[in-house]
Amino acid sequence: MQRYLFPILALALSLSSCVSYQKYEDALADRDKLQANYNDLETQLETAQGQNKILREQKEDLEKDLANTREDLRTLQNRYEQLDKANQDLLKRYDRMLEQNEKMLESSSDERQKLMAQLTLKEQELDRRERQLQQLESEIEQRETETEALRKSLVEREARVNELESAIAEKEQKLNALRERINQALLGFSDADLTVREQNGKVYVSLSQNLLFPSGSKTINSAGKDAIQKVAEVLKNNPDIAITVEGHTDTDGDAAFNWDLSVGRATSVVKVLTANGVDPERITAAGRGEFYPVASNDTAKGKAQNRRTEIILTPKLEALYEWIGE
Repeated sequence: MQRYLFPILALALSLSSCVSYQKYEDALADRDKLQANYNDLETQLETAQGQNKILREQKEDLEKDLANTREDLRTLQNRYEQLDKANQDLLKRYDRMLEQNEKMLESSSDERQKLMAQLTLKEQELDRRERQLQQLESEIEQRETETEALRKSLVEREARVNELESAIAEKEQKLNALRERINQALLGFSDADLTVREQNGKVYVSLSQNLLFPSGSKTINSAGKDAIQKVAEVLKNNPDIAITVEGHTDTDGDAAFNWDLSVGRATSVVKVLTANGVDPERITAAGRGEFYPVASNDTAKGKAQNRRTEIILTPKLEALYEWIGE
């Protein structure tokens, strides 16, 4: 009986190893996909800020065009007034010439012919002036239409710029408030073990290995759980914040082991967050291993800084992206 027992156990262990390796492969694939989504969100935010800058520049150009159009309109109105005054003068002169013509007809037929020729020329001049006035009136009307269209376009652009600025300001305000709440919740922890900072539109809560884990372990100690529970209380009250938990190690030991350790530690932190009421659908767990250091691994101090777990908080920007994509 015993001689068959050992082969059976060996086979069971082999099957268990295959299943664990497959889970590990799936976890890596999920991590890569989440990292790609994370990078895409950062790219979209940069695109939103670039478009905000372009809209501002377009606004300035439109304001310059509007000022030029208004100046052209004033020039045309002045020309119109001058021509209208000249036309009135011609009409008065025409009336006087008619009176003179009637008198001259009584005295001389030659003078009469000259006056008729002059009258004909004046009538032609008046006709030309009237056509000029009509053309100017048409140009003024066209310019007024263009000016109104330009004004409406400028108003629309200003509204879009204001909406974008408001959305960005709201995001920054939420980040600042969130950072302050977390700072208040984590008062009393050492700066060497726990830091809160804002970077690239996100809030980073960095917890050292000394605060969370024994060396080489994925099991969170009591002090670490206390810190994570306080962060969880803040996050429960801010449901519009996306959460990424990243594990990091130093370069000591085998790189593959460090990667596994960083993933396991990130998962352990996620479990404490969800156990304390944070919606798991908001959370992404990832392991960076030794490949994303914040300090040199050539010194003991630098390695201690690199052995960390970071809770990264990002405002959800779906509404902003939808507005930009309109």
